[in-house]
Amino acid sequence: MRLLHLADLHLGVENYGRLDPATGLNSRLQDFLRCLDVSLDLALSESVDAVLLAGDVYKTPSPNPTWQREFARRVQRLQAANVPLVVIVGNHDTPASYGKATSVDVFHALELPNLHIIRSPKLIQLPTRSSVLQVAGLPWPSRHHLRARDDARHLTQEQTLAKIRQLSIDQIGTLADQVNPGSPAVLVAHVTAAEASLSGGERTAQIGLDPTIPTRSLAHPAFDYVALGHIHRHQSLNPDGSPPVVYSGSLERIDFGEADEEKGFCVIDLDGRGRRGNARWRFVTVPSRPMVNIEVEIPASANPTDTVLERLAAVNVKDAMVRVRYRVTEGQDRVDSRAVMAALEEAHHVVSISAVAVPQQRLSRADISEDAEPLQALDSYLATRDELTPHHDRLRRAAAALDLELSRSESGA
Repeated sequence: MRLLHLADLHLGVENYGRLDPATGLNSRLQDFLRCLDVSLDLALSESVDAVLLAGDVYKTPSPNPTWQREFARRVQRLQAANVPLVVIVGNHDTPASYGKATSVDVFHALELPNLHIIRSPKLIQLPTRSSVLQVAGLPWPSRHHLRARDDARHLTQEQTLAKIRQLSIDQIGTLADQVNPGSPAVLVAHVTAAEASLSGGERTAQIGLDPTIPTRSLAHPAFDYVALGHIHRHQSLNPDGSPPVVYSGSLERIDFGEADEEKGFCVIDLDGRGRRGNARWRFVTVPSRPMVNIEVEIPASANPTDTVLERLAAVNVKDAMVRVRYRVTEGQDRVDSRAVMAALEEAHHVVSISAVAVPQQRLSRADISEDAEPLQALDSYLATRDELTPHHDRLRRAAAALDLELSRSESGA
């Protein structure tokens, strides 16, 4: 049995794009659709038994008609080829208000054959060309559902996250108990694994806000493979164990925190008779648009424009989204932006050309020996900080008192 695992399409992200006059579509929407088409081309050419989409079809839970039309066209490709598609609801698919429809509920309402939208935790029996595949679906664990309960409305954020974490762990166990050990089974979830590595933008947005699920809970032995979505960086979290626990990652780069990441999807081969521990998988890259982040340090004696242009000449920026940042000394000339823009004419989009000004005189660092006594170290430090001279005696008295207190504590006095 062969499966295709992808996630985080984020159709509608238009950062750093431009209008394509031939189609009227934003170029970034076209980028995301191109990568999706590559994955579906492989799904059809290799006759996969099912496609597993682990959440976040759109950028928002209220997609515009254009995004919906384009995704529907891709759904129809799979429908026409009789390839089952399972979609797990992700956080970007989930509305802020409890009870409202998700961004993909319209497909559920249409009751299309071979299309399964999983909006709440459940196990489905999916007929495929090879055999029946058991799919345990764990959608995004929204706190709105929890806070709708009377016993959870007054929980703090920390208590809410802990409650959701435990509920998710319990749901995985419940789904695993329902699995028939004689048939292949996969867990498809849109969650944050506690051990996952985040991209730059994700790290800023998610720390402390997402409930995190331990990898050991996700890697339940009832499953052959665990297909994850939500984290944009492709990674395998259980490389030496079974089952594989894998984030396919997003199909396209969302922000410059993902500039150095390869993007793609996963192809999984399972034993169709349900013998656990035999899953094999591979990561397939897609032609995602490059993001190029160029950092240039300008020496005080150098011409800023010439230095930046020399650096650009050594970088391939063709069809890329480009960000240029250069460091100059305060008072030093800035670069000629027009000349830099001309050098970047082959770029798809120039995000910014920005300067970071560095003070002309940096504060000298105190030369402190590792063997110096605490008061000697303080004296050496204060000697380099002219602005602290008026406070020298008061700081030294306070340090001496603290040193004495520590000495008494260590001696038991």
